[in-house]
Amino acid sequence: MEIIYFLITSFLVVIVPGPTVSLIVANSLKYGLRAGILNVIGTQMGLIVLILLLAIGFKAISPFLEEIIKIIRIIGAIYLITLGYLTFKLNSLSEEHQKIKKFDKKFILQGLIVILSNPKAFLFLGSFIPQFVDINKPLTNQIIFFGFLFMIVGAIFDGAYAVIFGKFRDIIINEYIGLLNKLGGLLLLLVGLFLLIL
Repeated sequence: MEIIYFLITSFLVVIVPGPTVSLIVANSLKYGLRAGILNVIGTQMGLIVLILLLAIGFKAISPFLEEIIKIIRIIGAIYLITLGYLTFKLNSLSEEHQKIKKFDKKFILQGLIVILSNPKAFLFLGSFIPQFVDINKPLTNQIIFFGFLFMIVGAIFDGAYAVIFGKFRDIIINEYIGLLNKLGGLLLLLVGLFLLIL
């Protein structure tokens, strides 16, 4: 029953759009379904890092944790603002911005940067998952278990965003590419600004 409660709560958390969903939607509109799915892979990789940090504990890096988070957040914010600005300026579908046909690692990197640039993701996992653990059992294994359950829920619904907006893009791409670029660029700019003002 506890697992069911956890899955329901995870679902409610994941469906609320945040920085990762904004990135996935923007790139699914701009480059197509494959880009959005690769973003999802990147965010899942970032979640693995955060869950393992939470499970193992961060005593060793705790004296430097605040500075590390700040530096990563600023780098990620600048990267996304630049990406958003370049996307916003596009008015046509150049070769560079057609649907990607291959495994492009830059989209995985984008997803990884966004999830790791957002300290709230780590703080959220740190306050959310422990509510479901049994203190009488080994904590590390439980945190990893619930963390990976959360990842599965996140992958399913983030993937759904990529599929929906990737297909939406295919329907209207020829007529509304300028508008799509502005929408995608604006989303990325907002995510970057959000990270800067945290």
